[in-house]
Amino acid sequence: MKWGQFELHLISDGNVWLDGGSMFGVVPKALWERKTTPDKQNRIRLALNCLLIQSGETNLLIDTGCGFKYTEKEIRIYRIEHETDILRELQRFEVRPEEVDFVINTHYHFDHCGGNTRLEGDQVVPTFPNATYIVRRQEYEDANHPNERTVATYFPHNWKPLQERGLLRIIDDDEEIMPGVIVVHTPGHTAGHQSVKVKSEGKTLFYIADLCPTSAHVPLPWIMGYDVFPLTTLEVRKRIYPQAAEEKWLLFFEHDPELPVGYLSKENNKYILEPDIWES
Repeated sequence: MKWGQFELHLISDGNVWLDGGSMFGVVPKALWERKTTPDKQNRIRLALNCLLIQSGETNLLIDTGCGFKYTEKEIRIYRIEHETDILRELQRFEVRPEEVDFVINTHYHFDHCGGNTRLEGDQVVPTFPNATYIVRRQEYEDANHPNERTVATYFPHNWKPLQERGLLRIIDDDEEIMPGVIVVHTPGHTAGHQSVKVKSEGKTLFYIADLCPTSAHVPLPWIMGYDVFPLTTLEVRKRIYPQAAEEKWLLFFEHDPELPVGYLSKENNKYILEPDIWES
């Protein structure tokens, strides 16, 4: 997709299947099942939609999907499917791993940063050896000091090798990573969760990440059970949504397997999504 000065490419790392009840929190199954069909284990299919941003000779990647560093048990539990993956997708656009300049991690849950690193023999090495990997300090601290509730989704091999090689950059505030690409603090799912705003020639794309993982989650109270601070998620949505609707931001949904982008509007005091087509 041409987006002002940028070329944007949806980069898929396949799919993961997570528990439908957990994905929709307090929303009853009778309601969320109208939006998506669970498998026999009550899991729903979630895409791993990452975004490649190209400007001139610069390549920036937002999130890296699940990657491949899993036991057979983990693959069964999460039903990780790799009909494609980050590296095969980048190859389609003639981008070698060595040519990725920046990787922004919205947060450190395994399905968002698993592709940061890869196995080389019995060693875990950076997937993108020349990239600067960017994460918010709060997320970094929480991932390195997990509690009983969060430990199951934070895998240090997704970021420790980056730090050991001097590739990790930890930020404290909203920041313009390259001209027109700005990280925005959107806590709730985790305390250090961040989204990414891509602005060019009067247009804005907002990579909303797990503030709103799929188009089905657009209604304000449809918040994941996985969110550590669900009421914070609600407050951040109430801050972000009005601006997104008024300024016609194109929202990019990281986990939606059918509808990766759309525009918000408000009708009868409720936010609804106007679907859009990803122009590949």
